[in-house]
Amino acid sequence: MCGISGIINFKKSPNKEFVYKMNNSIKYRGPDHQALWDNKFCSIGIVRLKIIDLSDKANQPFFDKNIGLTVIYNGEIYNYQEIKRTYLSGEKFYSEGDGEIIIKLYKKFGIDFINKIKGMFSIFISDEIKKKTYLIRDRFGIKQLYYHYDNNYKQLTFCSEIKGLFSNPFIKKEVNFSEIYKVLNLGLIDSNYQTCFANINKVPSGSYLEFSNEGVKINNYYKIEDKIDEGQDDKEISYKTYSIMLREKMIKSFQQHTTFDVNGGIHMSGGSDSALLAAMSSYTNKDLTSFTFDFENKQYSEIETAKELARSANLKHKSSTLLEKNLVDYINKVVEIQHEPFSSLRILSQNFLFETFKDDSKVILDGSGGDEIGAGYRYYILPWYLDMVGLDLKNLNSRLLKTIGKHESLSINNFVLGSLTNYLKPGMSTQDGSMFEKKGFLNNDFLNTYKKEDSFIKRPFKSHLRNAQYIDFHYSKLPRSLRYTDRASMRASVEARLPLLDHEVVEQCFQIPSKYKFLFSQDRIILKDLFKKNINQKLLFKNKKTIADPQSAWIKKNLFNYINDTLSSGNFLSKDIIDNLKVKKYIDKISKSDEHFNSSFLIRILLVEWWRKGVVGN
Repeated sequence: MCGISGIINFKKSPNKEFVYKMNNSIKYRGPDHQALWDNKFCSIGIVRLKIIDLSDKANQPFFDKNIGLTVIYNGEIYNYQEIKRTYLSGEKFYSEGDGEIIIKLYKKFGIDFINKIKGMFSIFISDEIKKKTYLIRDRFGIKQLYYHYDNNYKQLTFCSEIKGLFSNPFIKKEVNFSEIYKVLNLGLIDSNYQTCFANINKVPSGSYLEFSNEGVKINNYYKIEDKIDEGQDDKEISYKTYSIMLREKMIKSFQQHTTFDVNGGIHMSGGSDSALLAAMSSYTNKDLTSFTFDFENKQYSEIETAKELARSANLKHKSSTLLEKNLVDYINKVVEIQHEPFSSLRILSQNFLFETFKDDSKVILDGSGGDEIGAGYRYYILPWYLDMVGLDLKNLNSRLLKTIGKHESLSINNFVLGSLTNYLKPGMSTQDGSMFEKKGFLNNDFLNTYKKEDSFIKRPFKSHLRNAQYIDFHYSKLPRSLRYTDRASMRASVEARLPLLDHEVVEQCFQIPSKYKFLFSQDRIILKDLFKKNINQKLLFKNKKTIADPQSAWIKKNLFNYINDTLSSGNFLSKDIIDNLKVKKYIDKISKSDEHFNSSFLIRILLVEWWRKGVVGN
């Protein structure tokens, strides 16, 4: 795992001092080795975190000087041993690392080599003969890769983190209000190639950027919708058959994700995704430690469930608790780390967990993606029901009610309304199906200026449930989660790996028809069934809690004065988009009530303001 940065300019040599500063600004991503390199049209930097082949032989950049190729990359190529055997059996390798295969594959197959590798990666390739450079991002955007293109100077600047780009003094910090509109009015964060900074973009997931004298061109090489055959839904393929195919892919993915030369662990909650990782660890007999974040308010704690899961899988277990008295200071710290607005104060505990145990485990397995590929969010029940209506199943309505079960804070009618609204207009409720108050909080001029942004979401499938999963996978839940995890882990110089996002596993999960995704009142039933013999089944089959953290309680109590000061400030920067006095009245009102409220929209408003004050400065 690493951090990469660079500047490319085919008209004049780039400023190497700016690249040095970029590289230095992200050195925590790779404290084990740093390097700078340049040729006539590019200057690049790499910082390395040693995970596979701890020797200096695996240091970057990688070169083939005979044909003018140079490569740096951030991430892991999980099938590198298989690639060596299949495509590169006659090649000599200098190191035992995974990254050295990239330059040899490119030399043999050109840019189409991307389709042969599986993993998480952001890659830079300089081809001096073709006078082209490439920036490549993995299929699902696990690894981040940002760039700024200066059309006047025909110059491209790139970096693993946004903050590094500002080491180039010609790149200014300016708010991208169209993206802030998506964050606030649509509830979508990291939903597309834009960022919350004007003129700073991401290389889209499953794509590569080609830069030459002709300018910048974005090419897509992967779409999950192209891999799914919905015609299979009408075929008599059994639940058992799908299970066998998925189990084989899951085992292979887990074994590849647990190949490393350092200590490894699992981030463990009380949920099914981490339970699944623990079960696979037990099955493969891996020596791992589990880590869990806890809360002082034990109403929201999952620590006992996590400990039970760890014991059941024969894992060592450790936990951290972010003290409520430190919340304000840690908010400011995480705002800087994330460098863009985020969606929940739960992210504070995630960052604190990485920070606390950064010396205990250099690789962390994370369950991100499990809800999206397995249909694990509570509001998926409604699109599942719409798919099932056409199948004329017996007792469908009673199955619906039983699967919904008892909600911690909502009536059945309100849950159905919230879930249906969220499916029709994503981002309008949280994962439990509850909607949030936002009427009148955003200024009309702001809403009217950017309302054209409302219709960019695609629904490529016939299946309602697949479309709901696709939206969360491609636009809503997963993209922001991947950014949070990358920033939190790498700030602590730790590599986070996501076994559930192996692209073959993802494709197999999306291929499974809706009728097999909710059975016996269980969500993501087919994932849970795979390794149920390897862990405490009671814990594995425990459905997700609808209220997962004390964010609403913190707002009412621990953060009330800080929030009140923010909204009352004469230097409230976001008056151009937010009616801070209306928001203040709303907080005063809910602070006097003992009832739980959905704080999702409110916290996004506050985080946009704290981001503008702490990071942007305007």
